[in-house]
Amino acid sequence: MQYVSALGLPLPWLSDTKRQDAWHRWDVTWRDVIVTDERNRRVAVFNLTDHDLDFPEEYAALRDLLLDAAGER
Repeated sequence: MQYVSALGLPLPWLSDTKRQDAWHRWDVTWRDVIVTDERNRRVAVFNLTDHDLDFPEEYAALRDLLLDAAGER
């Protein structure tokens, strides 16, 4: 797993391999944000092409998905 930095904090970045085949196994497309629960089970998918975060309502929708998955709301 690779890490990228956002606001000085490390974020995990999935780097798929033929052996793992995560894109196929998780049925993801380009720019999908996969929201998981504490057991790493998918609870939501939010595609950044379909939902432009420049729009406040789209940003809020993703934020709410993440907060719900984390049990913060």
